[in-house]
Amino acid sequence: MLKRFFILIFSFALFSIFPALFIVHAADFRSDYQVTYNLSPSQNGLNTHVNFQIKITNLRSDIYVNKFSISFPKNFLIHNLSATDDNGPITPTITFEDSSTNINMEFSKPNTGRNSVNNFNLNFDQDNLFQINGSIWEVILPTIENKGDSNYRIIVNLPPGSDREISIAKPVPDSVTNLPSGRQIIWNNPPTKTIYAVFGDNQIYQTELTYHISNPKLIPVLTEIAIPPDTLYQKIYLKSLSEIPDSVYRDEDGNFMARYYLNPRESKIIDLQLFIKTFSKPRPEVVAYTSSEIANEQKYLLSAQKYWQISDTNLSRISGFKTVEDIYNFVIGDLKYNYSRLNQNDNIRLGADGALNHPDQAVCVEFTDLFVAAAREKGIMAREIEGYGYTQDPQLRPLSLSSDILHSWPEYYNPKTKLWVSVDPTWQNTSGIDYFSSFDLNHIVFAIHGKHSDYPLPAGMYKFEKSHDVLVKPTTIMPPEKQKLSLSDPQFPQTIADNQSYQTKLVIKNDGNMYAWNIPVEIDSANVKLNKSRITIPILAPYEQKEIPLEYSAAVKNKQQNGQIMITVNGNSLLNTSITIIPYYYDLSLKIASMILVLAILIIAFRIFRNRRKVV
Repeated sequence: MLKRFFILIFSFALFSIFPALFIVHAADFRSDYQVTYNLSPSQNGLNTHVNFQIKITNLRSDIYVNKFSISFPKNFLIHNLSATDDNGPITPTITFEDSSTNINMEFSKPNTGRNSVNNFNLNFDQDNLFQINGSIWEVILPTIENKGDSNYRIIVNLPPGSDREISIAKPVPDSVTNLPSGRQIIWNNPPTKTIYAVFGDNQIYQTELTYHISNPKLIPVLTEIAIPPDTLYQKIYLKSLSEIPDSVYRDEDGNFMARYYLNPRESKIIDLQLFIKTFSKPRPEVVAYTSSEIANEQKYLLSAQKYWQISDTNLSRISGFKTVEDIYNFVIGDLKYNYSRLNQNDNIRLGADGALNHPDQAVCVEFTDLFVAAAREKGIMAREIEGYGYTQDPQLRPLSLSSDILHSWPEYYNPKTKLWVSVDPTWQNTSGIDYFSSFDLNHIVFAIHGKHSDYPLPAGMYKFEKSHDVLVKPTTIMPPEKQKLSLSDPQFPQTIADNQSYQTKLVIKNDGNMYAWNIPVEIDSANVKLNKSRITIPILAPYEQKEIPLEYSAAVKNKQQNGQIMITVNGNSLLNTSITIIPYYYDLSLKIASMILVLAILIIAFRIFRNRRKVV
């Protein structure tokens, strides 16, 4: 006698916070799946038409599939639902629970017998699946978990004429094909619980930051703030700064530090508006500089710091680790994100050792501290990044630094590629998305912590009281570029002697609104000998200046002539000055003549004075 068998084909179960597809298998049948997402533009962004194709093969003659069910979270905005089986349309039954919408369906005339096949099609529209964030499209797709020996394929079809390239994909798709109907991306049997994809290779954020600084002392002080810096994957464009700093510098980690002079008991509010552009690939102009600086940084990138220490009792827990991936997997597997700590006013940073002792009390800084401490223990250079993580789902990708809604993640140095690599164990723990093999465009760097585990403070942590000091939003506005380098007036004398050397300082300043990289400085001359004719300034942040010592002398001796010095910076002529060169003997004779003249004047003056006294 045939037995009807109820099968739960799809159920969106929770993996951490994000819903992942879950399949319940039986040894009595085989299920193969294909899910196709067809994108089309709309006035509100992107519409997605979704098609589920499910093929169920009976593996026994006495059992067949009769019913199926699929469950979606309520935040999945699904409409225009229709379903068919091999015999035509079928009518689904929809029920609602607290957090899910359940769709129950039954085959009209299921095929029976061993190796018989039943096919099911489900179609619906979903509005909020593909997100348009600024200049990119972003999507997180659930996949089927525990699929056994079944085949599972995901297809994404982009709109016709779309020039969107997939810049980030986790995992990497099996194929990307340009078809007359549009670009098609296919994943076959993806091994991960989610698929994350980004279309577009850069993102632009319009950013407003407020810094509250004060001097409680009775003496004047210099205080400083950290402005978001340029990095391998980030470029800044200053829009406005309410008060120009007294000076700026870049510290050992590459932080962009602005200094302000404060009088006794003085307070200031600094408002900064800027655009921040993030990239999916390393910026070529920054790559060489990064590899050259590591020689200076490596002396402290392996040392323990206040929050990057692991006690002897806990060292055994990381003793077997040999690679960065070993450490990363341990951190995401050992720690558990504690959402309740987000509402605590006295959110104390536990540090690496505290995270190991209290693994269920972790937020992003504990994930980061443990990774950095463990990596340094194993001789892997690592550091912390504090900044902003753009997310539309704080449950899926939480922001948990104190004060403003900030985020923390680690970086490690890869000696083979000579590049810093960002990873995010926190967001992988909470979302299931792979943040080890590739990153995203949603992380914005505010401060880099390599030499110190708690300094400098990132934007959003300079406060007098509880206030909202960080505003970040994606935009399609192209930031204005202002490239301007100036040369302060160097002190060149009008005349020089041909037997002497002279020194001056060339002070080159970045008056533009973005970093200047690899700046060529050419110093040409006529009849003047220079100790240098060309140098390259690797980097200048906005408002930063560089002093270049210059030594010069006459090129030809014993000949009076005119000399000339020309200075070109980044292809722009900034100085052309003339100098009169006087031979040594001529200069000497002039000095002797001057001395004789002065002496003669003194003698004459003395005689006149003496004669007047005699008359009196």
